[in-house]
Amino acid sequence: MTADSSMENLIEILSNATEYAQLPVRHNEDQINSDLAKQVPIEVNKTSYDSAHTKTHLLLQAHFCQMQLPSTDYHTDTKSVLDQAIRILQAMLDTVADEGWLVTSLRVVMLIQMVIQGRWWHDNTLLTLPNFMPYHIHCLRPREGTAKKKGFPELKAPIETLPELMAICDGKFDPLEAMLGDEMSPQHQEQVYQVLCRLPQISVTLTIKGWWEGGTGQKEERPVSTKYQGGRRQESDCIQVHADQEYALQVDLHRLNRLKKTDSKAHAPRFPKSKDEGWFLIVGDVENKEMIALKRIGYIRNRSSATLAMFMPETVGRVIYTLYIMSDSYLGLDQQYDICLDVIPKSIEAQVNTELAAELDDMNV
Repeated sequence: MTADSSMENLIEILSNATEYAQLPVRHNEDQINSDLAKQVPIEVNKTSYDSAHTKTHLLLQAHFCQMQLPSTDYHTDTKSVLDQAIRILQAMLDTVADEGWLVTSLRVVMLIQMVIQGRWWHDNTLLTLPNFMPYHIHCLRPREGTAKKKGFPELKAPIETLPELMAICDGKFDPLEAMLGDEMSPQHQEQVYQVLCRLPQISVTLTIKGWWEGGTGQKEERPVSTKYQGGRRQESDCIQVHADQEYALQVDLHRLNRLKKTDSKAHAPRFPKSKDEGWFLIVGDVENKEMIALKRIGYIRNRSSATLAMFMPETVGRVIYTLYIMSDSYLGLDQQYDICLDVIPKSIEAQVNTELAAELDDMNV
């Protein structure tokens, strides 16, 4: 892997993992693999159709394409490949995170989402919903006059993403029913609605904690604005921090759509095992393509908090870190927030307080 591995590279690296060396390639399956290779988008080595790793590569692509497999043996083999894929990808993520490779880390997480959902990263995220086909997406566009049914929501533009549909429906069935109309049976509409209501809707509050020169002598908290929508930044959105010092980013997550029943399982009908929802929190320096911090958290039932350590640059000036909140189960539900920092000269006072606090924390562990 490299600092800028493509998705194609990562799929190949996953396929070449030693765990797949024993995947069976049965009699005449080299010919079946050759036929399968003609139907998938990423080319494989044409001289290795009898290789377990090439077969793994083809099975992964077939999974992402939602293709019909040629036999029950291939279904069994796909299940075996997927059963091991998440563990291998977690190890790949640890490796690239240790290297500080932001771009590749984000792509590995996206590949985890692809494996769970059985879709390509560039597929429309609305296809995550049960019974949803590409032609149903055309139902989610503004209409006028007689074409507009009762209960049809006011749309300024076509709905193109899963979060947009979640926001428009806002937990109500009527808008969904009005938009899909006769294009989907009532039973299938109800199934769409049930999954739509279960998908995680997460609000985020960010706070930077640490010590500042001339402060109160206690650890201070400074809120991070999450309302930036592009354009010129307000000076008040930027937080002063001392150079060459550690600060903590506290991420408070609140699930807005609380479920009546505690169900931590993700909607993942194409993955062979039940899967709990989880999240990756990644802080990165986009300009330098550097990962600053990574943390995994589990299912968010109501509220959850996590803290990520961030080391400030040694040089003075403005820097923007970005927090990525990425689902480990769904494509298209990720969030990102810029954290604008004004790095000011280092402070001995603030550094001493930071180090003393760290020592006290270690003693209390």
